[in-house]
Amino acid sequence: MATIKTTGAELQRFWNCKDAAFWPDDAYVDDMAWNINGAEHENFDISNIKDDDIVVISGAIFYNEGDKDFAGVMRKWRKLQTHGNYVVEIPHELKDELAEWLKAKKGKIVQS
Repeated sequence: MATIKTTGAELQRFWNCKDAAFWPDDAYVDDMAWNINGAEHENFDISNIKDDDIVVISGAIFYNEGDKDFAGVMRKWRKLQTHGNYVVEIPHELKDELAEWLKAKKGKIVQS
């Protein structure tokens, strides 16, 4: 199975997506392999993930009509998104300047 690299914030947005094209009522995941910040996990509770965690994940989403590769489904979902989350590192004294720049671009600091 293919893997996909993402952040905890993006994974949570995908996981909690209400679009039936990606998560119909009968959908469930199985055979998941989790790498969170470089540590391998067989089972992982998504509610424990932090926005800035780096996640490499693979597995399958099962539907009534069969299974689909988790990474492939998430990539299709990702292409439809109009906003993204990015982890950046800047000096503390530039945070206000970054916040103003983001506001002018219709963005925001979600977590600092």
